[in-house]
Amino acid sequence: MEGHDPGRIQRRHRHLPRHSGPATAAARFIRHLIVLAALGCAAFLAAGMAYGDPRFAGVLNFRIGSGDQPASRQDDSGQDPAGQDRAGRDRTGQTGQPGHGGGSAGAESGAPGGPGSTGGAPPSGLEEAATPLGTPAPPPEPSSSYKFLAVNSDGSPVGYSPCRPLHYVVNASLAPEGAAGLVSLAVQEVSRATGIQFVDDGATDEKPTDRRAPYQPGAYGDRWAPMLISWTTPDAAPKLAGKVIGTGGSTHYSYGNGPKSYVTGSLELDAPQMAAELERPDGTAYATAVILHELGHVMGLEHVDDPVQLMYPEIGAPDGFAAGDLNGLHQLGKAPCRKDL
Repeated sequence: MEGHDPGRIQRRHRHLPRHSGPATAAARFIRHLIVLAALGCAAFLAAGMAYGDPRFAGVLNFRIGSGDQPASRQDDSGQDPAGQDRAGRDRTGQTGQPGHGGGSAGAESGAPGGPGSTGGAPPSGLEEAATPLGTPAPPPEPSSSYKFLAVNSDGSPVGYSPCRPLHYVVNASLAPEGAAGLVSLAVQEVSRATGIQFVDDGATDEKPTDRRAPYQPGAYGDRWAPMLISWTTPDAAPKLAGKVIGTGGSTHYSYGNGPKSYVTGSLELDAPQMAAELERPDGTAYATAVILHELGHVMGLEHVDDPVQLMYPEIGAPDGFAAGDLNGLHQLGKAPCRKDL
């Protein structure tokens, strides 16, 4: 940065008067102190990140997600400084901001906080098999109408390890009438498309939070926290304010400059809005499409410009995943195993 370039500073000082008055000298001294303090802070942060100190994850933490997610959240254009992936939709079909996303290299992407959290990461390799647990279903036809929320340096998409199950819990305390079974059916469809094996860990009273810790040993034991699916309200999940009906995204983790993988995620559904939709003739199909769209973000899909796809920012006919969506999910299902995470 220009202000920290020593050559420029020296040239600038050559043009200062040789005999500065007291006020000028004091001002110059204060500027020097500010520059030195900034350089010191930068060096301190760089050292912390270089050594993977989890205490620094919250400083540079960001989340990935285009349908709304930190690690880091994104909006429709890409990054959302809050961090998990979230995408909402109003009653006319316009999606809201996306949400969760990944963490900085060398540190966990999630931010400390949440019930039972201690920061850091669990022992590596829990439930990790040597080969993928499932096989993604072949897409019905080729299509390039898909995008990924994040890619590694080699261009491969960031996804979940297919060699371990993805656990999830559901806070259904506010689930509306007619919602029973919608989440499990949507999860089954995503599992078929990706080969990822989901495990329903049952009900939870955990509340959604914008900066959910990916590791909560006090609540879930010595493992990555399960994906949290919440039927909630804008009061509890402010990103659902206005016409946003759902948000979702995942947290990724990496070592140094190594490849990133998602380790957990969250999905929030606006219970009052979903209740109103479920009263309509096509309400069940529409509500299912919303859940599938958000799960697409959780798995790693970004919005696309093709209105035929479910990952288009506006949900038209609630027909479920189209060919582009399914091709993208198929690619995400081929992410590498991660015995090291």
